[in-house]
Amino acid sequence: MEEIKISTSSTSIKQKQKMEPWVFFPPLLFVVAFIIWVFKNSPAVVAKQLAVAYSFVTDKFGGILELYVVVLFILCLYFIFGPQANKRLGDEKPDFSTMSWLGMIFTSFAGLGVLTWGSIEFFYYIQTPPFGIKPFSTAAYSWSMAYPLFHWGFTAWAMNTIFGLVFAYLFFVKKKDVIRPSTACEPLFGERLVKRWLGKLIDALFVIGFVCGVTTCIGVNLPTIIALVTKIFGLQDNLRLDTGVILSWSFLMAILLYTGLKKGIRYLSDFRVYFGFGILAFIFVFGPTASILNTFTDSLGKLMGNFVRMSMYTDPYYKTGVPQSWTIFYWAWYLALVIQCGIFMGRISKGRTVREYVIGSLAAATAGSWIFFAVFSGFSMHVLQQGIVPIADIMAKGGQGAAIVAIWDKLPLAGIMLVILLIYGFIAMQTLLNGATYTLSMVTTQELSGEEEPPKWNRIFWSITLGVIAVAMAYIGGIRPSQTMTIIGAVPMFVITVLILVAFFKDLKNWPTSKSEDIS
Repeated sequence: MEEIKISTSSTSIKQKQKMEPWVFFPPLLFVVAFIIWVFKNSPAVVAKQLAVAYSFVTDKFGGILELYVVVLFILCLYFIFGPQANKRLGDEKPDFSTMSWLGMIFTSFAGLGVLTWGSIEFFYYIQTPPFGIKPFSTAAYSWSMAYPLFHWGFTAWAMNTIFGLVFAYLFFVKKKDVIRPSTACEPLFGERLVKRWLGKLIDALFVIGFVCGVTTCIGVNLPTIIALVTKIFGLQDNLRLDTGVILSWSFLMAILLYTGLKKGIRYLSDFRVYFGFGILAFIFVFGPTASILNTFTDSLGKLMGNFVRMSMYTDPYYKTGVPQSWTIFYWAWYLALVIQCGIFMGRISKGRTVREYVIGSLAAATAGSWIFFAVFSGFSMHVLQQGIVPIADIMAKGGQGAAIVAIWDKLPLAGIMLVILLIYGFIAMQTLLNGATYTLSMVTTQELSGEEEPPKWNRIFWSITLGVIAVAMAYIGGIRPSQTMTIIGAVPMFVITVLILVAFFKDLKNWPTSKSEDIS
């Protein structure tokens, strides 16, 4: 999960220059306190304490989070077959044709994350398999690609789909221009409380959770970018290089935001999509095509045959740590970002029936992810099984990023492909940062409607702030600290999303029934 996109109905020259202090300052204090704590202690001490926090949350609340996600998936089935299935999200015609709409959902997940995890996640399950299976055994190999498809499949996108439905209902049925999660809680608490302290508390907690989720996006993908830079330019991997790459994202985005180059940002995003699928097509055609297809098909069958078991696996007996390290981490990560993804998916879904929206969202998002995993995981599995790349040795010596680049170095025309992948990764992270800073500046600006732009200084501030937090993560080192940020952020987001769901179902009885359910 990496690409975070936000869409507004229109733009306006008018800008509100006042921040929302009760939403802006609490998250800022959290960020400042966290950064001070990180740099005041040694990386080893910080990493150890974060590991304790990670284990506490995943062990104590992992089962609850897994059940919550299962409920969200069941809700998708309810809306496909239930009484609201034929209701429309607004009386107007859709803004986009069905193919364009599906394409927007399909391509919105073509970020660097699917390349990073598509190339290496399978190996972790070979190295530390689930269900007490022997590491590096044939059984471990057979499970190794089923789990990535599970973590990037229907269950994952059920979260975005449900909250996209909530926001589409608010946008086009209730005619509310929602930019803050507190607004979605009005049916539960009433307008008065939502506009006062409770709404500001909800929005402040949301900002904290979202910042943690975005920090994870940057932190888990940074090693891939750094490994590409060191490979191509012959540089040494150190904190100075990490800091330079992170701040280059932040300051470039600050410049783009300050100069108002919206078209340039849009072109970057479109270029990233075409670039990504061009890379996919090249590897599929000129790589081990038969091996890619066979591996994907077998892994899909493994997933379908064990879907329920994987959905509720908490490992209380073998205690391998697989669900805590992966499934619960992924669900927490998606939960930290789900409101932004939901707003985007809701914004583009005007005029769709509920059934059409849910089926289209689940299918398009899953297909967009699985195609990347089929190609990149299939290629990586091929080079591992053929003994072309000793992934275990490289992981032990150079870490995850080095192992990914070693795999990519075996692609056809590798010298050119590594440069292309570096450009793609840089652009993907740039568009991620753009969407994140825009969201944060919208929520922390006072009295801002969906038709107005947040002030430039606010967007620049959050761009630099996210960069500084990412530098702190690089200072600690390793993937786990970045994963812990998402676990921390998921705690308030869990509460907020439950409140939003309760409010949504409370208000469903008010869905108009006098309108025709059919629009020619």
